[in-house]
Amino acid sequence: MVEPCLSLKELLRICFPGSVRWICEETEKQNLVSWVVTSLDEAQVGDILIIAGDKIKASIFSGAENKNVSGILILGDVKESDLEVTHNLPIAVLKKDYGQIREVQRILLTTLTNQRLGLVERSSRIYAQLSQLEAEGKGVRGLVDAISRLCGKGVLLQDKRGEILADCPSTELTAVWKDVLTQFRDLSTLPDSMQDRKQINEQLGVKRQQIPGQLTRLIVPIIVSEVARGYLSIIALSGDLDTLDYLVAEQGGLVCGIEMARKKAIRETEKRLKGDLLHALLQDEFSPRDALLWVQNMGLDKDKPHIALRFAWDSAESPSRRRLETIINGEFQRSSSKYIVHGLASEVVCFYELASDEGRPEDCLRLAETVLNQAHNEYPKVKLHCGIGNIAKDMENWRSSFRQAGQALEMARRLWSEKPLYYSDMSVYRLLFQLEHSPELIAFQDEILGTLLASENAGEMIHTLEAYFEHNTNLSQAAEALFIHRNTLIYRLERFGEITHLDLSKPEDRLAIQLALRIFRMTSPR
Repeated sequence: MVEPCLSLKELLRICFPGSVRWICEETEKQNLVSWVVTSLDEAQVGDILIIAGDKIKASIFSGAENKNVSGILILGDVKESDLEVTHNLPIAVLKKDYGQIREVQRILLTTLTNQRLGLVERSSRIYAQLSQLEAEGKGVRGLVDAISRLCGKGVLLQDKRGEILADCPSTELTAVWKDVLTQFRDLSTLPDSMQDRKQINEQLGVKRQQIPGQLTRLIVPIIVSEVARGYLSIIALSGDLDTLDYLVAEQGGLVCGIEMARKKAIRETEKRLKGDLLHALLQDEFSPRDALLWVQNMGLDKDKPHIALRFAWDSAESPSRRRLETIINGEFQRSSSKYIVHGLASEVVCFYELASDEGRPEDCLRLAETVLNQAHNEYPKVKLHCGIGNIAKDMENWRSSFRQAGQALEMARRLWSEKPLYYSDMSVYRLLFQLEHSPELIAFQDEILGTLLASENAGEMIHTLEAYFEHNTNLSQAAEALFIHRNTLIYRLERFGEITHLDLSKPEDRLAIQLALRIFRMTSPR
């Protein structure tokens, strides 16, 4: 007789997952299994007794209970009404699909006498089953559903940012599943050993974690190219996880890793092809007919309006362009529209498909702002700028939108803009940008602001004037924005008039001052 090592419920789940129906389940005290017998005469303490459904007798149950067996396994269909169960004994029914009693006994004994070999065999079967689904193209949705069926628990698959790729609640967790998903979106709930996804070792394996609310989860990092690309969790009530759940989590993580690596390779290929397409279009390397054919083959709609966006870091010690592409793709993937992202020198260029060419592209502007916000969250000490061109109603105007986005990006850099700069919002800067290298432009600035820039506290005075005009010459609002008293603002404006001999009450002087301020901001170092 072997030393008991597995409980009845655990052994049946490992050997016959999803095929066992319980008539009487184990109590909180687990019944460890010593051996498997097919006759009541052979039964001893801790054994499992296997009987055929058509051989059931009341005396068998009472006899098995008297011998303190771990449980009874009935093979074949049986009605609960025929059992007349009055004993406190675990009883389960197994579908007859697994063959004769001797075959069922062999499977159970193989696992008991060589638990490690049995677990390896079961693990291989789980892997083969999930791999088949992956090969059939069921995707992460199909894999998560299959994992949930295998273990009978809630399953959650997340990407590296915590976004949910697929989930499947168990019956027991349906009522609290939304709360579970909300909690796990925050990756700070990960075990400490998984907090740095770039340092997670492939040998880390499955981790068990207690969760507030009397829940437990098994979590395994999904490793692709030595980096955690996501996380697979199996979630259950406290104390309701066993060896099979560990096996499913381990093998499920491996197959999900293969699926995610495959999807990543496909995305990389698509991005490269779209990048080549974008480069060719901007360089005018296609005939109009070839351009249309390639656009259609890439799944883009040639009849939809598009808009160009250009992003760039603003620091010599900035993160890589590759990192910027990853941030942009991560945010753009959440939108329902199609897009192209392509690296170009130190910039990342995007063309975003719009639903309409009417009005301001508000959705695009908001999306660009989410990219800037995400970049700031990840790299708070580095500035990211974005310029957006005008809407291109057809492919012939893509290059114009691209050039406009470049001008807007350059102006965003010079103005140290914290928001995306839309070309149509550049106003007079569009004209000034074209005249940047004209001697008359700087001469005009010097004529209007030269004496002020040569005086003390010139920077403070420039800032004061900008606030004054930004608030439409409203003294109270400008003073409040500058955090100074209204009288202090009046004094500064009077002092400005004394220095420059310009009169802020004259429309012509106000216009000249505002133009000079914009020239100064556009041409002067920050």
